[in-house]
Amino acid sequence: MIYFHKKEFKRMISNSFFLSLSIISIDLKRDMPENPIEEKANEIIEERLEEERKKEKWLFHVSFSIILMAVLGTIVAADSENSVTEAIILRNEAILLQDKATDMWNFFQAKSMREAGYRIANILNPRPEFEQEIERYKKEKKEIEQKAKLLEEQVTERIKESDRHYHKHHIFRMAGILVQVGIALSSVSALMKKKPVWYLAVSLAMGGLIVFSAALLQ
Repeated sequence: MIYFHKKEFKRMISNSFFLSLSIISIDLKRDMPENPIEEKANEIIEERLEEERKKEKWLFHVSFSIILMAVLGTIVAADSENSVTEAIILRNEAILLQDKATDMWNFFQAKSMREAGYRIANILNPRPEFEQEIERYKKEKKEIEQKAKLLEEQVTERIKESDRHYHKHHIFRMAGILVQVGIALSSVSALMKKKPVWYLAVSLAMGGLIVFSAALLQ
């Protein structure tokens, strides 16, 4: 038991000695001026670390911009698809209305031929019932003509609206191309770590946004 206490005492003395040496060494290092080479090396390391931190921050901005561009590209593509679909629907409606207008004009021609027949009959053999039929056909022709012209106006409106949607579709496609190129260049800039390429990508995407907004206002 006495031997155990002596051993522990020696160990404590040894630990205290080495602790004192460590404290003295730290104090000496604090008092000693830094080596110029070591100081320069530390500065270079700090600069490198700062550059890496800036690169990481910049890459985050690039990634975030790619996400925004992708969202914008999806919206542009959806509106482009809606525009071309609407244009096709309006064009089909115009065709159907044109068929109805053509039928009306054919009906008008049939009424005109019957009216002409009664006119000839009335000239050859004037009769009151012929006059009544002539007046009836004139009235019916006027109504048919109004309906046919109204249908033709609707056809013209549908065609104009269809052309407008087709035009918007082409503008949307242009905006989508600009955004897609912006996404591609942003990815390239992240791989190559070239900020100018990213600036160009953002400029193209902004151009796509402006073109897209202009198309929406039409």
